[in-house]
Formats: sequence, structure tokens, C-alpha cells
Amino acid sequence: MPAGQSVYDDRLADLQQTIKERGLNGVLIFDPENLFWLTGYQTIGYFTFHATFVGQTGRPTIIARIVNRDLAMAHPTIGAFEAVRDTEEPVAVLAGFLDQLGAGARIGVETNTRHLSVADFQQLAVLSECQLESWGGEIEARRVVKSDWELDCMQRAARAAEAGLRAAIDAVRPGCTENDIAAAMFEANIRAGSEYLGHPPLVVSGPATSLCFAMWRRREVRRGDVVLLEGAGCVNRLHAMLSRPVVVGPPTDEQLEAADALKGVLEAAIGAMKPGLTAGEVDQTCREVVERRGLGAYFRHRSAYGIGIGFPPNWSEGHIYAIRPDDPLVLQPGMTFHVIPTLFKKDFGMCFSDSVRITETGCDLLTDFPRELVSVDP
Repeated sequence: MPAGQSVYDDRLADLQQTIKERGLNGVLIFDPENLFWLTGYQTIGYFTFHATFVGQTGRPTIIARIVNRDLAMAHPTIGAFEAVRDTEEPVAVLAGFLDQLGAGARIGVETNTRHLSVADFQQLAVLSECQLESWGGEIEARRVVKSDWELDCMQRAARAAEAGLRAAIDAVRPGCTENDIAAAMFEANIRAGSEYLGHPPLVVSGPATSLCFAMWRRREVRRGDVVLLEGAGCVNRLHAMLSRPVVVGPPTDEQLEAADALKGVLEAAIGAMKPGLTAGEVDQTCREVVERRGLGAYFRHRSAYGIGIGFPPNWSEGHIYAIRPDDPLVLQPGMTFHVIPTLFKKDFGMCFSDSVRITETGCDLLTDFPRELVSVDP
């Protein structure tokens, strides 16, 4: 087991105590990240119907396609598997399983996840005799502060992210393609120990860097281009990320100004983050840096997002906690963030980012990489 059997036993006991206190007979989990945190079980099989039932006692039961059974039952944290054959309707199988608990049994359903469709929830409400109630957030709240084991995994993930970024930078030259750069990043990242990422890294060049979430598409890199690189590493599904920009040829004054502003934001955030401050206070510190330079209109996003467990399509925990305007979240030791100041200007975008963890007195870097605008000037 990734974190050790006793860790998962304790997490299950804690969650089951909450289930009892809510007066529920059990809960249904659909989020693969929450399932991994609770049991250490990971699969890519959640692209089809994949539910987990946790009762007041006993180990969880997986309800999923029969092809997922062997991997699930290889984990001692999983108690049983309810198989869905490809000729069966998954929601009907789940309803039949739940109805064994008796008519009127109270079941909390994880409705705050992208992995349960509205149609499936509505169908389950029609087919099952149980009383379904919206439930969620209990596991997410427990994921925010990382254990020492989780932090160790994230530090190892950071080394893989750094290896991928270094290889990508080294691959940049006029005439190469974005695909050449992405391939170099992927190879070095995986060779350095990374698993598959929660979502693809960002490798994009030229004017498309001004478009958030643009990706590599075989474009040939040209002199004068900005190349935006954002990579990550993943160890035991725990992620660390970082980003650096590259300019092909001498950087312009505008590019130098943007890079200097972003480094200032990143350093201000790292210097400000400490236990007791709110996320909103840290975000304001970041925004003041770009606003003093007259660049506030180009800083359109949160200053940082939570990181940790990630499964496709997401490598972050930003849906759980983040550094953003007016957010009352109070920072605690063990929280982890990807601090990601980015400017999207008319002709280019640029980003300097690092992953950090909150300590007892401030914050430490998880990633370690030169904080400079790289100029490739052949």
C-alpha cells in the first residue's frame, strides 16, 4: 500500500465516524482522488461508471465494470466488489446493491464531483428505494493538510518536474517544433520517476502563449518567440509543478518587464505566505506587485492553487482551496500550493511558478530551479 495499511485504516475509521454522526447508513464516492486518498486504490477505469460504497462499518465496496475487479481486490483496503457486466445498466446494479440495506436507508451521495452525471443521479433516485442525500466535502477537507509521507512524494515529484523542464528548455531552438520540446519534457520527466500526470504539461510558442491553456500543435518555433513551459511530476498521484519562460533570441523590453514583474509576484507570494494569514491577504500582496507596474489588467487569475492528489483531467486541488481575492481560507502548516503568477498580454504570455509548502513559520520551496528568463540566442 502506498502510504501503509495503518494510514488507510485510520482514515476509514475517521470517515465512518462522520457517517455515523450524520445518521447515514453509508455514502457513495465517485471521485478517484477521494477514493485514492481513502484506500490507496488507483485505476484509470473511472472513465466508465465507478462507484464506491462506504458503510458505517466494514471496508468499502467498489461497484464498477467487471474488468476493474482484479485490480481493486488486490488492495487489502477494499472489502468487496460488485461487478457490472457490459450487458448490464450500471446504475441499476448500484440501485440493487443499495436496496440490500433496506427501504428508506439514508445514503449520502457525492454530488460535488464531475464523475457523477446528473442523469445517473436522477436515475438512481428513481430506481433505488433508499433515501439519497447530497453529501461531499468531508474527504476534501481532510486532504488539505499533507502528511510527511505525502510531502516526501511531492518533493520527489518536484525533482521529476525539474528534470522535464530542464530537458524542454534545452530542446528549444529555431526550427524545432513544439512537439520536439514536449517530447523532451515527457521523456526526461518519466525517466526521472514520474507517473502519468493529472493533465498534460503546457508547451506552447509564439502568439498562442497569450491564450490560456493553449497546447503544442506541431508549430515550428521561430526567432522572437516566447515559449511557455509548465511542467509537473507525479509520485503516488501526488504532484508538484513549475513553470519558466524561454525567449528565442534577445528578449524585448516588454518581455523583460513582464518577466521581472512575474518574478516579483512569485517572490512576494513566497515571502508573504505563512500560517495565520488568509488566502485573500496573500493574493492582495501578489496583485499589488503587478498593479504598481501598471500590469494589473493582464493578471486575470488566482495567484496560487492547492496541489496534491491529481487524476486526469486535473493535476491540482484548486477546486478545494486556492489563493484568490477575498478568500477567508486561513493558511496552515502542511498546506501545499502551486504559486503561478501569469501575464497574458496581446502578443505573448509568460509565467514563472513554483510549488511550495506552508511550514510552521513561513513557506519552503518544493521545486528548485533557476528563476530567470532564459534566452536562446543561437
